[in-house]
Amino acid sequence: MDEQSVIFVDKVEDTADTRKIIQVNFFSDIEQDDIRKTKWLLGKYVDMIDVIKNYEFALQQIENGMSAYEILSAEGAIAKRETGQELTADVTANAVILKDKRHTNYKFYQFITNNIRFAINNMRDPHEGLAAKLLFLDGKKYLKAQQYMEKGYRKDVPGISATTFADKRRRAIANIANSLKINRTLDFVTIDYGRGRNKEGEIGLRMPEVN
Repeated sequence: MDEQSVIFVDKVEDTADTRKIIQVNFFSDIEQDDIRKTKWLLGKYVDMIDVIKNYEFALQQIENGMSAYEILSAEGAIAKRETGQELTADVTANAVILKDKRHTNYKFYQFITNNIRFAINNMRDPHEGLAAKLLFLDGKKYLKAQQYMEKGYRKDVPGISATTFADKRRRAIANIANSLKINRTLDFVTIDYGRGRNKEGEIGLRMPEVN
C-alpha cells in the first residue's frame, strides 16, 4: 500500500469515527464540524503544553539574566514528554513566542489547554474520563491506553474490553465537544474550505486580535 493510499484510508476511518461520535452524542446542537474541531484540538493539546513550558522557561531564564542567544540555543530542549521521548525542536518556530505578541499567544494557549483539562477532569463517567486523560492529556497511543484500561490498573476504574474502550472514547469526545462549544473554545478553531484547500478543509486556530 503506497503513502497516498494510507492517507486516504486514514481519512475514511476518521470520517467514519466522527459519524459514530455524532451518533452517541446526546446534544442536538453538536455538529460534525464541532467533532472535527474537538478531535483536532485534542490532538494538539500536548504540543500546546510544550509551547507553554518553553515560554515559561524562557521567562525564567530572562529573570535569571540569561541572554537572548542563550535562550534560543536552549529552548526546545527543556521539555520532555511523559513518554520519555525528546521533544523535536524547531528553533525557528519556537522562537516565535519570544517575539511580538508572544505573551498573547502564551495566554491564548493557556486558555485553550485549561478548557480542555476542565472538560476532561469533570467527566462523570470514570471510564470516559480516564480514557480521555490517557489519550489526550498524557498523549498515549490508542493501543497503549486501551491495554491499560483493559487490565484495570486503577482500582477505582474496573477493566473494560477493547470494544467498550472504543465506545467510551467516542462518548468522551462527544462530551468534550459539548463543553468546548458551551464555553466557546471551538469559536477559535476554523475549518478553511477556500480555494486551493482539499475538500475536507484545513483546520487551524484563529488567534485573538492584538491592538
